[in-house]
Amino acid sequence: MAVNDSVLVAVNSSAAAVLFVAGVSKMVSPAQLGRALNALVRSSGDGFASGHVRAFAAVEILAALALTGTATRPAGAWAVGVLGASFAAAGVLGAVRGGGAVCGCLGATGGRPLGWFNVLAGALLMAVPAVNLAAAAPGSATAYFFQSGTGLAFGALLVCGWAHRGLIKDLTRPLPASR
Repeated sequence: MAVNDSVLVAVNSSAAAVLFVAGVSKMVSPAQLGRALNALVRSSGDGFASGHVRAFAAVEILAALALTGTATRPAGAWAVGVLGASFAAAGVLGAVRGGGAVCGCLGATGGRPLGWFNVLAGALLMAVPAVNLAAAAPGSATAYFFQSGTGLAFGALLVCGWAHRGLIKDLTRPLPASR
């Protein structure tokens, strides 16, 4: 496997893992992000409902899955770039307006509001189309699919562990002594 193939698999698997976990968490619990976005926009209308957040989550999941397929990789890469731009825009709005409501990114129950972390994550995701354009076509379609799929699964596990590290830390503490 050439270096370009390795870089392509690593970048696409990482981006897919982040988007997949973020999308699934929004599907399960859309209210937290809805509140954060409504605090930023401050519109006079209904604002962002659970349906809007779930539709966005579906796009994230589809883009993540598209990155793992050889035929769908270019379209997936462009979708990831657009999603990255939307994350960065929401982060800038959060940093400028100071929404204060926690976004629940990656399913974390605590955390921080939309801000500079989202800008950084969005910028990294906006680089995915450039990496995919610069990389040569994967050597073997089957090898790329299995390597990126495995990377997506392993990456999703790592992202979930990082997002819920507080819960993991609680599980590893010794139980209190009972009398």
